[in-house]
Amino acid sequence: MTNELLNIFPMIAYVIISSIALFLSWKIYKKILAMKYVKSFVNYVAVLDHNMNKAYDIIHKDRILVYSLEAQRVRDEDFAVITHDFATLVIKIIGPSLHSEFVSLFGNEDTFIFRLIEYFNTRYEEDEIRKQSLESITEENQSEEMSNYEPAP
Repeated sequence: MTNELLNIFPMIAYVIISSIALFLSWKIYKKILAMKYVKSFVNYVAVLDHNMNKAYDIIHKDRILVYSLEAQRVRDEDFAVITHDFATLVIKIIGPSLHSEFVSLFGNEDTFIFRLIEYFNTRYEEDEIRKQSLESITEENQSEEMSNYEPAP
């Protein structure tokens, strides 16, 4: 029995040492990858920003422009669908390779999607066409009220 244990001991030691070496190699690889992202962060952000602008332009033209021209706010249900479509479009535009790199850069898929949605919400709130349409409608209403105004005798 003792001989059998002595024969198995090198194999157990090899498995333990290999596991530790593999774990340390993985940790070193993750650190090197993180440093790569830190050094290239500006480039990654520029690529993501360009692709988000492109996706926003497409979504805005196809789904939001009608609401903007009429100075209406998109219904919450529709807005949720449009936001999801925007995130999906960005992911399709950047492709699977960049998608996995952005997921690694931001930590996980949920954080990456959150950043996309925040970008979309900010751009939507800054919609100049909607603001201009809303201002023109407000000005028209004010001028109509002023024209219908008759001073008391």
